[in-house]
Amino acid sequence: VGGSGAMYVMARLPGGTDDRDFASRLIERHGVAVIPGSFCGLPGWIRVCYSNLPPDLCKIAAGRLKGGIVELIADKTET
Repeated sequence: VGGSGAMYVMARLPGGTDDRDFASRLIERHGVAVIPGSFCGLPGWIRVCYSNLPPDLCKIAAGRLKGGIVELIADKTET
């Protein structure tokens, strides 16, 4: 059975954010992996995949992702 849906979401990062650096930072500081948008032809974006992840772990990953985004926004407002 096929479908036309996807198991990922694309998210635009705040202006001037290097998507590769942000993706590396998420792994190192928050333990969550995303795909830099530049790997998909969309620099300044991230691709978040949520397939094959049980709901309880998806909530944990979403919390880690949120923590990384909050940190990024805080860093952007300080500079």
